[in-house]
Amino acid sequence: MLDITNYIKHFPNALNKSTAQLVVDHYYKNAPWRKSSFATNTGLSPESSKKVLMNEYWIKKGDMYYDDLKKSFRHMVIEYCKIHSKIIPERFTDFRLNHYSEGGFMKNHIDNIHHSHGQKFGYPHITALMFLNDNYEGGEIVLCDGNYKPQKKQGSGIVFPSNFMFPHEVKKVTKGHRYSLMTWIL
Repeated sequence: MLDITNYIKHFPNALNKSTAQLVVDHYYKNAPWRKSSFATNTGLSPESSKKVLMNEYWIKKGDMYYDDLKKSFRHMVIEYCKIHSKIIPERFTDFRLNHYSEGGFMKNHIDNIHHSHGQKFGYPHITALMFLNDNYEGGEIVLCDGNYKPQKKQGSGIVFPSNFMFPHEVKKVTKGHRYSLMTWIL
């Protein structure tokens, strides 16, 4: 029987720890954070506050550390596509920086979106995620209905398909602040 977690690739050293910490320190102080929301094909979901409690900032080309982050994301995606060669990446979305304070969470969902967060290029093939810190409690990411739980480690990353077989959630942060960074690959 096929184990779908074989389609999740863990990268223990996606980004060096010092760069991850510099990103957290810089954007904690300087980002114009916005409350995150869930979107539908017609706009914001009226259920947003029940589905997510975090702040976000979208890192774009020209922003501080963008080139370093893109290099790390690109490396993960290239390595992933060597294993899963039918995926042909064409575009990366901007990088969403996620900040979960104590009590923050994201309910179980899939990333098979088309008109969310300003990206209008099509459905993503894969999701790439980097963990920027590990000095918090709770906040575990859980994939595939609990069948995959990556180890929390600053600078690590994961790549997985953005479809219905890979639901994932972020459990409630019980102490500290959790920072992660993600992009969708189209």
